[in-house]
Amino acid sequence: MITAVTSRKGGVSKTTTAVSVAAALAGIGKRVLLVDLDSQASASLSLGVPRSALFPCLADILMGSRPAADTIRSTATLGLDLITASADLQSFELQMGGQPGRESALKEALAPIAPRYDFILLDCPPNQSLLALNGLVAADNFVVPIVPNYLAVQSLEPLLWAAKRLPAAHGVRPRLLGIVLTQVDYRTRSARDHVNRIRERFGDAVFAVEIRINVRLAEAPESGQTIFEFDSKSGGAKAYRLLAAEMLMRARAPEVPKTSTPGRKVTRVGFPTTPQSLGRTDLN
Repeated sequence: MITAVTSRKGGVSKTTTAVSVAAALAGIGKRVLLVDLDSQASASLSLGVPRSALFPCLADILMGSRPAADTIRSTATLGLDLITASADLQSFELQMGGQPGRESALKEALAPIAPRYDFILLDCPPNQSLLALNGLVAADNFVVPIVPNYLAVQSLEPLLWAAKRLPAAHGVRPRLLGIVLTQVDYRTRSARDHVNRIRERFGDAVFAVEIRINVRLAEAPESGQTIFEFDSKSGGAKAYRLLAAEMLMRARAPEVPKTSTPGRKVTRVGFPTTPQSLGRTDLN
């Protein structure tokens, strides 16, 4: 299964979510590949790869100089492999801009190696670029991290609308696996209000598990470790374990979570309605 972690806004814990969920899935024995699609290489750096060692990388695959199998590298997390990114991905955007089939380059590149893995997670760039489109076209489903504030919420609707247009434009239909609330700070009234509005508007499409503000999540990338290696007992580690569990549950479900309409009472069927129903203890 290929899952794109995507957002049109930066600063919403997209890379943290991609890296942490990938590591959590590997931690329960799944074979996982994380693919870094962002030219800033944040996911690669977060897993301890220095800038001097980013090559070979995804740009080599997309530009046709190497097969995907030649760029896969192991990480310190058992069961988690990585394909790195680099600034050379900007060349892909420039050179492939007018080429036919450019939106499917990633999908075709990953096809030979996909059977090796239970899960492939794509850390997409935070924009409307060709690389972000490649991520959605290659994916079976997608996850959207969102911080409960006004600007982040405003970026969500255009992304969901664009994903709905993919079937007509590119012959694919990635499933919305869910919207995950990140950096949630219930100490502020604004955050509380936006969480309630998002859950009312999007209903079951919003994951039950929320990722609270947690300083250890912010510190882990500098160490080149996942949150589970850096501080396995932290609230952030607990939250991402639960999020990975809920993602597995949703991936196995036969139907896509439905969004609600404004002003309509939300009925949640088939998915946990609270983090406690997933066995959550204390995520603070």
